[in-house]
Amino acid sequence: MTTMNQDQLRAIFHYLKVPTRAYDLGNNTRLDACATIEHTSQGWEVYGIERNSKYDIEAFSNETDACYNLLYRMTYYSDVNKTLPKLTIHQLHSILVYLKVPEELYDFSAGYFGTNCYSMEWTEQGWEVFFAVNGEKHDVTVFGNETDACLDLLYKVMHR
Repeated sequence: MTTMNQDQLRAIFHYLKVPTRAYDLGNNTRLDACATIEHTSQGWEVYGIERNSKYDIEAFSNETDACYNLLYRMTYYSDVNKTLPKLTIHQLHSILVYLKVPEELYDFSAGYFGTNCYSMEWTEQGWEVFFAVNGEKHDVTVFGNETDACLDLLYKVMHR
């Protein structure tokens, strides 16, 4: 499994141009509304905070899954909050390289798919994420937008 920590997530947010007012990866002392990660006795908690009140709390057993969840929150809601970035396949590829995800786990070669790796492509049905075996697609999931497809592929390769 590939790991991600808060420092790496901060660098990814910088790369994606996520507004710094949207998250707090420091000491969790922000007074305005934002999303954050905190290590507590319950595990790694990801939540929104507004006026010192936590909401939408999710607990994770490890920092990697908590960081992925916060990345998900910062990109998934880009349709609702226009200040948040969408995630593209090109950005996803840069993130995978930055996180040192083994290249044999994914392949973005259009029209050709490696063996035993994840891939995604745009089709008439939408963005397809699939596991490629000998040039054939398996376990195909179709998404209505590129961001959702990228998040799904990132989760799959990080947990393989």
